[in-house]
Amino acid sequence: MKKNIIIGITAIILVATAVYVTKNYNSKSEIVINPPRQDQQADQSASGPDSDPAPSSDSEGNSGESKINLMENYDFTLKDLEGNEVKLSSLKGNKIFLNFWATWCPPCKAEMPDIQKLYQETKDSGLVILAINVDTDKKAAQDFIDANNYNFTVLWDENGEVSRLYQVTAIPTSYFIDTEGFLDAGTTGAISLEAMKEYVNNLE
Repeated sequence: MKKNIIIGITAIILVATAVYVTKNYNSKSEIVINPPRQDQQADQSASGPDSDPAPSSDSEGNSGESKINLMENYDFTLKDLEGNEVKLSSLKGNKIFLNFWATWCPPCKAEMPDIQKLYQETKDSGLVILAINVDTDKKAAQDFIDANNYNFTVLWDENGEVSRLYQVTAIPTSYFIDTEGFLDAGTTGAISLEAMKEYVNNLE
């Protein structure tokens, strides 16, 4: 009986934590930067990697003169899992795939193998993959990455500041940034390797 009570309390705590974290990442910042297309958000966040949004660089607010330079206006510095600082603007000249994820997010974990494949295929091509983890526990992220032998760069958004800055209202969320730092495209929901490649190939 005592064991069942302890298990019950633990389950309640875990659920409460998940709800709290989800609410944190659903809160809106005063800064609006062209969030990813939200018309498919509900389906994509729940459906996993088999349902891919069509890559597009001409969605509202993301074309021509209206493009936003993230390196100039939404720069950030985060530490990787080894404690090394990575500053977005220092990566100018590279194509960047920015992915927000968490270990408690099934669609996030579902697309990780494809992110690893993309990294292996492009690591010498000038593409930088930054997987920004939003877990409250850094060890959870470290254990997950180590267990799966992923070796792309993982950054830890300890206080959720970058997630709020980038208007991340659901995960996984991905942004594709060109060599000059401009936001080219964004999407919410897990995407396949083929879709990732198409987004990257659209970058200049």
